[in-house]
Amino acid sequence: MFVLGAGASASSTNASGVRPSSWEAFLESGLRRVGNRDDRIAAEEQLAKGAFLDAAQILVDSLDSAEFGLFLRQELEDPAFQPSELHQLVLRIDPKVVITTNYDRIYESLVTGGPAAAGYNVCRYYDDHLVNDLRSNRRLIVKAHGCVSNPQRIVLTRRQYFEARRDHPQFFAALDAIFLTSTLLFIGSGFNGDPDIELLLQNVNISAPSQHTHFAIIEAGRHTSVKRAMEETHNIKFLEYPAGQHAEVIGALRVLADDVDSYRAVSVA
Repeated sequence: MFVLGAGASASSTNASGVRPSSWEAFLESGLRRVGNRDDRIAAEEQLAKGAFLDAAQILVDSLDSAEFGLFLRQELEDPAFQPSELHQLVLRIDPKVVITTNYDRIYESLVTGGPAAAGYNVCRYYDDHLVNDLRSNRRLIVKAHGCVSNPQRIVLTRRQYFEARRDHPQFFAALDAIFLTSTLLFIGSGFNGDPDIELLLQNVNISAPSQHTHFAIIEAGRHTSVKRAMEETHNIKFLEYPAGQHAEVIGALRVLADDVDSYRAVSVA
């Protein structure tokens, strides 16, 4: 099973060569819409400190529902970002479940627009069919933080993280089970500010320690002590590539896709 973070979407472009904004740039764009100067300055101060959840909280509280929805669609839908080779390779590898923390619809537009569209289902955290989907023979895209298709229900702030877990415990219990019983490969996840994913990994590691780790493809640069602590607390193995060399990720996924194709050929034979 795969977990796609913001870095996966960042591999996409639109017809003009524009890429999706980084998490920080996304928030900066939203804050330019905040009319109250004091609120905007306070949020920018939080952003400068790396307190993204707090900056997002001020942003959400400062915009009305319609303006916030317009902002999301202009950032994520209007540019018409196209699936990248990374998305194509994930589709080729064909995991049963792809979990994503992204709000965009880049990957699902790829899989639901092809000849196998009927074999896929999309489940957002507020939907009630995750367990049924997991037990079915359909491929599943799990949108753990919601979707741009329903801006008022995306999870962006500290309060929204809490409310999602409080109001939809069955979804997160099922997500816990996935993290407990499956080996996950994280692609494009920075592990630097997503309390949902970190909490899931830590809880599973505490409640049911396993010798089998999860894996994450990440950009090199963390201090050895920080990396070791994260690996131990999250039961995860970091597969590092040189800073800025994102093509290394595509190369690794090509090798994995080739290996999967070879395995399937042998299995069928």
